[in-house]
Amino acid sequence: MSNLPLFIAGLMVTLIVAAAGALLVYAAVLDGRYERDQQDESTADHG
Repeated sequence: MSNLPLFIAGLMVTLIVAAAGALLVYAAVLDGRYERDQQDESTADHG
């Protein structure tokens, strides 16, 4: 395989992995917000 197609293939794989990682981090942030909101609601109900 020549250098340019190999570089492009590696770049595409890197972009896909980076996008997947960013989605996982974003989902974790949203999950943390949801958890905090649920805890706020449960403490408001009891207090």
